[in-house]
Amino acid sequence: MILKVTEQNGITIVEFVDVTRFTLASADEVKTELRPLLNNKDCRMLFDFHDIEFVDSSAIGCIIALFKTAKSVGSSLKLCNLTPEVLKIFELLHLQVIFDITGTRESCMADYAK
Repeated sequence: MILKVTEQNGITIVEFVDVTRFTLASADEVKTELRPLLNNKDCRMLFDFHDIEFVDSSAIGCIIALFKTAKSVGSSLKLCNLTPEVLKIFELLHLQVIFDITGTRESCMADYAK
């Protein structure tokens, strides 16, 4: 199990456990674990990337697939705590336009509280 999933104030919080790379090796597991949660209408998910130093194309594809799942049923997915390296990849791919990315978990929680 590479993910820790908790709930706080009605927000599903997801973070990686003992992992610094989000790659093909873990993308299927992440999708399999999170897709059912996002399929619940009105799921509000916060995906915390605080320890992730690298993402590959499979990880990006996984995040896009999860975002599409959320959007299709009225759920939402926000990303936070992206390291500078990971944020740069998102910016190079112009994914910051698609995803709601915040700097900290607290700011992401505050966005959901609005």
